[in-house]
Amino acid sequence: MGKWSDRIYRVSPLWVQRAGISAFGFYWARRRLGPIFEQSWRAYVERETWAPERMREYVESQLRAQVQRAYRDVPYYRETFRKHGVSESVIKSFTSADLSSLPLLDKFSVRRNPAGLLTEQSAKHPPKSFSTSGTTGTPIRVFLDSATHQHVVGIREARSLQWAGVSYRDSRSMLGGRMVVPNSLSKGPYWRYNPWERQLYLSAFHIGPGTVQDYVGALNKYKPTTMTGYASANFFLARFIQEAGLQVHSPKAIITGSERLEPHMRSTMESVFRTRVFEEYGSVENCALATECERGGMHVHPDFGLVEILTPEGKPAKPGELGELVVTGFANVNQIFIRYRIGDLASWAGVPCACGRDTLPLLSNLVGRIEDTVVTPDGRETVRFHGLFVDLPGVFEGQVIQEDYDRFLIKVVPTPLFSETDTESIKTRLATRLGSELKVEVQTVDSIPREPNGKFRMVISRISRGQSLRPVG
Repeated sequence: MGKWSDRIYRVSPLWVQRAGISAFGFYWARRRLGPIFEQSWRAYVERETWAPERMREYVESQLRAQVQRAYRDVPYYRETFRKHGVSESVIKSFTSADLSSLPLLDKFSVRRNPAGLLTEQSAKHPPKSFSTSGTTGTPIRVFLDSATHQHVVGIREARSLQWAGVSYRDSRSMLGGRMVVPNSLSKGPYWRYNPWERQLYLSAFHIGPGTVQDYVGALNKYKPTTMTGYASANFFLARFIQEAGLQVHSPKAIITGSERLEPHMRSTMESVFRTRVFEEYGSVENCALATECERGGMHVHPDFGLVEILTPEGKPAKPGELGELVVTGFANVNQIFIRYRIGDLASWAGVPCACGRDTLPLLSNLVGRIEDTVVTPDGRETVRFHGLFVDLPGVFEGQVIQEDYDRFLIKVVPTPLFSETDTESIKTRLATRLGSELKVEVQTVDSIPREPNGKFRMVISRISRGQSLRPVG
């Protein structure tokens, strides 16, 4: 939804919210599932059967076309390539062997001017834009037209959902970051239903021992074929269901994303929901995608976007060696990301997958977002607080530290545009998620310390699960 519609939604009665969800669902169904979607998923299914040499030639052709498009149509790349001594002759016959001659693209450059990556034609009438979740607390604005959106949904249909034995056309639940229940102290229901896509959207901000019955009731009523969303939120829900001893609907599959799926999360969800859990790795930038096959392998899809894993020295990492993910997307021909430092770490597997899809490389390790869990006084467990900083030009990076149940320190690396308005926006957004009875300090800092792996934890909680809960109210 847009900013104005979000504001209207937050203050509207339940019946108006339900009508809004229905209208919103109709829009998204048309945007996501059009003719390009059909062409896309069928093409990705077909390419799974290609011989290795044919797949290599296809990937090379996609890479060459995207680099040439960037040089020809995007002033930023034209200037940057020339500064780095990349000649037109190299561009004309470009191959993956020439990648190291191109500069890396960092998040700071993208955030400073995301429209600078648009082609000159697209810049005249920019497509719809979205904000990333900001793995390192730095949201990025991404422009996607409907055709690109359908393309990226198509690959997920072919190589995520269908690998799990389900489809986008099936009913599904979603536990994500959208605040479909805007009141943090709501008495329920803690979900909304999108009839156009048969999508049950569950709130990720109200999961707790006192609310779990409502979530179970919704799942048992709508019986989604697939459960999707944040790995941690689905895990929290499963754990509360297990602890309450409730019986819940068993979907055909659970597909998690947005953060690393830990083994204990997988086992709890599979036990509670009596189904198989599949992991997916992607991003709003849609430059790369890794999905789990039926044999448990995490496959990268080079026909969607070229993935490099680089050492700190900028050299290709060896199998088993943890390195930085650098991605070049093929799907988006309007806003182009070439050798983009996405901010995550991974390593290649040195052996093929038992599923036999040898043209789709295998990851052995994937380090995604590193976040702690915020525990509220009533026992709710919540993650993903990137929304505190989205669309605040005065915030370069942000970190949430929970000192106590009702006491938070928000560290902000400011830009020259930072003002008291940003401080108040952050406090208001946190109150919307967790309640108004909070003590919140917003502190500006020069930098936020990184973890040993080069990333920093966007959320740090000093509260341990299992501590005695304070009475609410």
